[in-house]
Amino acid sequence: MSRDDRPEPDLPSALTEHAGYLAVVMGQMSQAKFEVAMASLDLRPVHYDYLATLGEAGPTAQKDLARLLEVEPARIVALTDELETRSLVQRTVDPTDRRRNLVSLTRSGRTLLAKAARLATAVERDLLSALPAADQRSLRDLLQRAIGLK
Repeated sequence: MSRDDRPEPDLPSALTEHAGYLAVVMGQMSQAKFEVAMASLDLRPVHYDYLATLGEAGPTAQKDLARLLEVEPARIVALTDELETRSLVQRTVDPTDRRRNLVSLTRSGRTLLAKAARLATAVERDLLSALPAADQRSLRDLLQRAIGLK
């Protein structure tokens, strides 16, 4: 990570000691690098979120994807359309409820997700390179607890 990506060291302690400020700076750095990484695969970050969720959850109803990703159902329909056009996902009739469709990754979708996941890992490794592995794990754990995932 270049020096230009990091905040100025002479910022006031009111900022550098404020967890919210630090989280925002880290988030901005992460978002910028992640967008560049995903763009190399012609994906946006929301596409990665969608594909990664399907990759872990398996075939999922669009309504459930919207809930999991905390986005409007109409947005999920648009994303599904985009990814289906690229043959990354497919819709199939839910065998337990023929009124709804399940979305699942295609082989191409799984392949692209694997590439995107490697890039996501590389972005995180770069962002946290100043920390030893144990501190990286602790930071991840603390962030998960702080936002209520644990």
